[in-house]
Amino acid sequence: METQARYTLVGSFVLAAVAAVFAFVYWLHDTGGLGDRQVFRVRFQSSVSGLLKGSNVLFNGIRVGEVTDVQLSADAPKEVLVTIAVDRSAPVRSDTVVNVDFQGLTGAPVIELSGGDPAAAPFAAVSGVPPLLNASAESTQSLSQSARATLNRLDRVIDDNSSALHDAITGISNFAGVLSRNSERIDGILAGLERFAGGGKAKPGIYNLSALATPAVCAEASHPQLVIPEPAAPMAFNSDKVVIVGDPPEDAPFEKAQFTDNIPSVVQSKIIESFEGSGCFAAVTRPLDTLEPSDQLQAEIRQFAVTLAPAPTADVEIAVKFVNAGGKITGSRVFHETAPLAARDAPSAIAALDGAFGKVLAEAVPWVAKLPPSEEPAKNEGAEPTPKAGTDDDLPEPPEPAAP
Repeated sequence: METQARYTLVGSFVLAAVAAVFAFVYWLHDTGGLGDRQVFRVRFQSSVSGLLKGSNVLFNGIRVGEVTDVQLSADAPKEVLVTIAVDRSAPVRSDTVVNVDFQGLTGAPVIELSGGDPAAAPFAAVSGVPPLLNASAESTQSLSQSARATLNRLDRVIDDNSSALHDAITGISNFAGVLSRNSERIDGILAGLERFAGGGKAKPGIYNLSALATPAVCAEASHPQLVIPEPAAPMAFNSDKVVIVGDPPEDAPFEKAQFTDNIPSVVQSKIIESFEGSGCFAAVTRPLDTLEPSDQLQAEIRQFAVTLAPAPTADVEIAVKFVNAGGKITGSRVFHETAPLAARDAPSAIAALDGAFGKVLAEAVPWVAKLPPSEEPAKNEGAEPTPKAGTDDDLPEPPEPAAP
């Protein structure tokens, strides 16, 4: 008997503990109506799919109660009557708005209460019948239903304006065709606007050639004044850009370089500077109208470019003629030099052209210095002056008279 009594006591204790736990949880969540609650009825005019007994009731996002009953209206089959128990501290008024919302990852439905004028009188039960809240027809509309209604309205708009939409699409297609046919012009216009606004590609680097840097060829000047005109050149080389012979690369690496002036002008400047440093000429200058006839060094640029085949190479060819003060050509020679490019970029192209041009100067300056200088015409101080035409000295003497 004692053993049976002990089992009865233990079982009773376990049942009491379980009941206490359930009672605590029930009280903690306040779902059993233990608190001071006010009951409301809510009338929905459409489906409340997923709403069950025990679903939460929120007021402005704060839980204030739960659903206690869900049933259909006997008088109106389209309506649903829901009974809710709400904390009396919740400010439910006659103008409180009722909606059905979905919360959490599972999308559990809840009743959402919001709004209400503080001056409005609170509800009061009449003859034991809970106050009635009417929900709008859109309050229970699901997302899919809203999307379906929106698509239906959009479909009606498209049907009503099908002709206008067809004309608009045709116009857009024609405009796209015009843009496609004039794409190059549009690119040019946009590039011009970009340059006008100060944008566009980065400005190219400015480069120059080098004069002959070797020591003086002559210890003292052995030639009179030397005039060096601007070299003649084909139109392709009369530019300040690096000239490319062959198909240029698509990435155009050589467009980022330009000389300080057109190639003939830069070549002339460096030839003059090189001959000035040679020490073989009393003076070296450009052509001037006030100068007396003097020796001239006439040059012709036949090649000053980068050839891409078979390998990128700087190719410089300059023909030189030495003309004395009397207009006679006393020397003529063609200088042709090349230099490979270290890389396919603008600095390497300029360096290779400068190297090949330097080789040409290294051969041309000593060659010109070895040519004989012009000799000034000798003045005959003892000779009698030539009589001028039309004077008495120019008349023939009369013949002597014959003997008798």
